[in-house]
Amino acid sequence: MTAPMHSTDMTANLQQLLDSAAAKRVPVAIPAGGHRLLATGLGYASNARITMVGDLYNDHGPLVGTHYCLTNRTGKRLSNVTVIGGGGSFTGATSDPAGATRKGLGIVGTDGFTVLRARTDGPLTGFGMEVKNSSGGYLNGLRLYSGVNRPGADGLHFFGACARISGSDIQVSSGDDALSFTAENHESINSMMRRITLTNMTLDSAAFSSIKFFTSTTTGKAEIRDIRLSGIKGRITKGPTGCPLAMQNNGVNQGCVIDNITITDADLDFGAATQSGPTAFLTDCTNITLRNVTLRGRRNGQFIRAIRCRGLKVTGEVWDTLPGNSMNDLLQLEQCGKYDIRLVVRSATGARIGSVHAVNNGTDTIIRRFGITGT
Repeated sequence: MTAPMHSTDMTANLQQLLDSAAAKRVPVAIPAGGHRLLATGLGYASNARITMVGDLYNDHGPLVGTHYCLTNRTGKRLSNVTVIGGGGSFTGATSDPAGATRKGLGIVGTDGFTVLRARTDGPLTGFGMEVKNSSGGYLNGLRLYSGVNRPGADGLHFFGACARISGSDIQVSSGDDALSFTAENHESINSMMRRITLTNMTLDSAAFSSIKFFTSTTTGKAEIRDIRLSGIKGRITKGPTGCPLAMQNNGVNQGCVIDNITITDADLDFGAATQSGPTAFLTDCTNITLRNVTLRGRRNGQFIRAIRCRGLKVTGEVWDTLPGNSMNDLLQLEQCGKYDIRLVVRSATGARIGSVHAVNNGTDTIIRRFGITGT
């Protein structure tokens, strides 16, 4: 939309509207206008069908209740929830106090959900949209213009025990990771995330990552498996940090797994990021397939740096957008095994300057660096 935020706190009024519709089991629309949520966020119920005609402004501070505009606030599992964009947006207020984490839409503890054409707008300092411990969902037509350039301002964030979710036609412009899949604190202990398929996405991040998979040292034996992503165009738009593709299994020592991830038909661009580092960075992952990918613009590092990964298969192209970079360190593989990487190497103009092949059916005990092997 987005309409100017009204000065009146509309939390109680809008919650009463949602509760009344839930009791009657009828659809409900957030009315036109810019509605200020000062006391806390709004909560949906099972069987809710909510259309966003107006805008919800997250204006509550860091110590007040939930930080979402709209989410499951019952503490129990809910089901059959539909949120439909009708021109309105989940928005952050400009009066954000220092340290406040303000999020947009939260699909939390919900089984069977549909989100169509939802929109978020900054300045949201937290996730634009988060799917957390939820299953059986469908996402389509999302427009997540969410964040300021700071950690935590992800666009679309999958967290913890999520399963059987599909989506398409998703556009993200975020401050932190554009698309993320994580198990990263006490709320995702031993969680299993699996069977998520997303297609046709534009994933722009001001910094950090276009796509990120992550486990931490505080999650027990959490798993992220069976994720399929295709039809992707992503870039880092500002920097100074950034890594278009990151897969970091930091919880490997306690049994965390990032496994069986396939990314197909993806064009990932380092953009304006300025720090040294790889375009794709992977640690302790297994059975990763990157098929028909284009990686652009490494920053004085490698196009791919993989550490202790096994079952890495990559085909596609790499475009070196910085003149003068060495061509003898395009891939860096550290103690990796069973990999097959075959990439065409192009200059910034698209001219083919060679190729790089790295194949091994065993397991390396050393660091290997690969450069151009032919013209």
